[in-house]
Amino acid sequence: MCGINVIVDKTRLLDDSYIKKMNAATVHRGPDHSGVCFFENSSFNIFLGNNRLKVTDPLSRADQPMISADQNYAISYNGEVYNFKSLKNTILSDFDFKTEGDTEAVFFKIIKSGILSAGEFHGMFAFAFYDHAKETISICRDERGIKPIYYFEDEKYFIASSEIKGILATGLVRKELNDREIYNYLHFKYAQRPNTFYKDIFELEPGTFLQLNNRFQKESISFKPNTCIGYPFKKQHYSKEEILEKSEELIQQAIREQTYSTGTSGIFLSGGVDSTLLLAVSKELFGSGVKTYSIVNSKAEAWAGTQDFSYSRLAAKKYQSSHTEVQISSSDLGRLDDIIQKLDQPIADSALLLTYLLSEKAFKDVKVILSGAGADEIFAGYNRHKAFNIYLKYFRNSMAILTGQLLGEIHSYKSKSLRLISRFLNDIDQDPQTTFYNFSNLKFRDFLRLQEFGEVWNKDQLLDSALNYDKNYYLINDILCLTDQMTMAHCLEARIPYLDKNIVAWGEALGANTLLKNGPKWILKELLQRKRRRGLCAEEKKKALVCLLRAGLKKVKEKTY
Repeated sequence: MCGINVIVDKTRLLDDSYIKKMNAATVHRGPDHSGVCFFENSSFNIFLGNNRLKVTDPLSRADQPMISADQNYAISYNGEVYNFKSLKNTILSDFDFKTEGDTEAVFFKIIKSGILSAGEFHGMFAFAFYDHAKETISICRDERGIKPIYYFEDEKYFIASSEIKGILATGLVRKELNDREIYNYLHFKYAQRPNTFYKDIFELEPGTFLQLNNRFQKESISFKPNTCIGYPFKKQHYSKEEILEKSEELIQQAIREQTYSTGTSGIFLSGGVDSTLLLAVSKELFGSGVKTYSIVNSKAEAWAGTQDFSYSRLAAKKYQSSHTEVQISSSDLGRLDDIIQKLDQPIADSALLLTYLLSEKAFKDVKVILSGAGADEIFAGYNRHKAFNIYLKYFRNSMAILTGQLLGEIHSYKSKSLRLISRFLNDIDQDPQTTFYNFSNLKFRDFLRLQEFGEVWNKDQLLDSALNYDKNYYLINDILCLTDQMTMAHCLEARIPYLDKNIVAWGEALGANTLLKNGPKWILKELLQRKRRRGLCAEEKKKALVCLLRAGLKKVKEKTY
């Protein structure tokens, strides 16, 4: 895992001190090595910078930026492409490989097949690629948006980085508030991509590469494939057993791929279904001793927050992990200002504090951590998914909506269940898209101007559109963004098994109706229940065997004496 930094200098007046400032501002993303390189062509000078966290190939031969032997190509790369060995095998005869990592395989594959070959990459990544012969610089981001990249351009410079902090560190970009994003922040908790809180600084769209040529013309191209490489799942009816078997197979495959080259890795264990299933599968694959990390309340403040840590303790005990607990208390709020400084821009999500504290502890033991992020989006796990499904079935006529909204105005219910029903009734609207936005936002919907979101849902696939909205916006702009920045603040690489390309394709092939057929996230819940039952059966067999051995030993003793 690394940090990317790029400066295209149209004035030809800059020296390498500016790219070094960018590296210094983002050194937490890769403290094991920091490098820069320089190229000059007919139209501009280009500086590439990289901070490297050594995971797959720890030797200096894999340091970056990486430059081809003929000096014609260069790459600054951030991420992990898990199928790099198979990519490498397709081009072995064309290149002289000198490393054991994925960077060189990605680099040579792009040289051989072009940037559109990024659609074949199976993993999380962002990179900057320079072609000296064509005099083009391209920046690219993985299709799920796990790894970030931001950019700025004016008449003098094009600047890109894994973090906005890197762009601002140059001193070449004015800090100007993009006040339009205040509205989005109050409504959604985050800025709306591709915009950021800074004027003229943008976030690259997932599954896209942006190319700048020697005439300073920009071209944005999507490389998202229509089907998943190796798993072109068809949208058809699958039996329950087929769904569970294929889901388990893909989750096992994702965990195996994402941990094969890490040495020691760990799991963020919340005690919920998503992370507990990751642990259960890891136990089956690798045995006991998997490292896990959980948040717990201090004893004095056990009354506050949730008691989820009790479930993480049970999971750690059942699956025999090497468990570490990070105790938190109200005093940790005193660190909030410093933690917020690690963010590029505001995200109103308390998970950033917990992720930061967990990462702070975990990075002392491991370089790679598995996160359960993405499971709710891929397997329809949020309450709003269930609520929207109910709305589509029973509350789309005018009379139901009017009655619901009248009842929803009553806020004095003492029961939590009744309050949730009241909120549901108050949020529904004749327009399904508006209804789901109401379910998803922070209750500033009086300001909602639906036409500004520019995304028109398919009227025949409204439930699928709702799930896709969460995958394409909430997941990327909130969960993945804070996960990346809070883990990388401690030089910790977070990997996201549930966003494996094949798992995402499988979820989309099943469709929202199937994913919600037996309730939110029923597939993952059923898989975990089966593993628990298998575990109980195994324990019962073990106890029975012990009893038999004891009985046999007793008989031997009786005969002997």
